[in-house]
Amino acid sequence: MEFTNLNQKIEEAGKESLRNVQLFGTDNFRSWMLHFPPGDSTPMHYHQSPETFLVIAGKCSVKDIKGNERILEKNDIVFFPAKEYYQLTSVGSDTLVLFGNRSEPFGVRPVRAEAKQ
Repeated sequence: MEFTNLNQKIEEAGKESLRNVQLFGTDNFRSWMLHFPPGDSTPMHYHQSPETFLVIAGKCSVKDIKGNERILEKNDIVFFPAKEYYQLTSVGSDTLVLFGNRSEPFGVRPVRAEAKQ
């Protein structure tokens, strides 16, 4: 059994300018925290396994490959099936903090949209 405190991890990420903080990982599962200042974003991409994100703080724009967008706020959760393209962007004036889970180990690389064109 492992435990962590997200408030401590958020504080550490802010002080050390960490964007991605690994929390827990096994050979078939991982949990992490993303810490994005306003305007920061991921590229349009997908993963080989399903995943979820929970908004801990801030506001998150979620876009799909067709440009459809939804804004998520604190306590909203999004689920992405395997191989579904998406982009996350920190919108608003506060830092975006997301808690993510995926059914794969750390180190598996995403597929970027521009690599497929």
